Amino acid sequence: MKAGDMREFLDFYEMRETTSPSGAFKRDWVKVFSRRAMFKRSRPVYDKDGVEAREMYRGATHYMVIRMDNDVHTGLRVRYKGDSYEIILIEPNHRDRTNTIQIRRLNE
Repeated sequence: MKAGDMREFLDFYEMRETTSPSGAFKRDWVKVFSRRAMFKRSRPVYDKDGVEAREMYRGATHYMVIRMDNDVHTGLRVRYKGDSYEIILIEPNHRDRTNTIQIRRLNE
């Protein structure tokens, strides 16, 4: 993995409980860290007859490649280009020490 390929920025958020000045508890998503990432393009898969085997790409699910990091887990939310995403899957690639994360856009 070349570091120059990682041109996107992902902000990771975690659900935390905060206390207001009046003493009330409030649960909110708080930014905990940012990481550089590479957008991985989805390519169609064809079977032996030349028929596309993958479902239609809707644009709500993206694959991003980041460097391996123990801080990233599925309980976090991701902010990317103004949209919020949930982490569905983290797939490690030990050969080049990266993680491919699958994120799905949230309707908030």
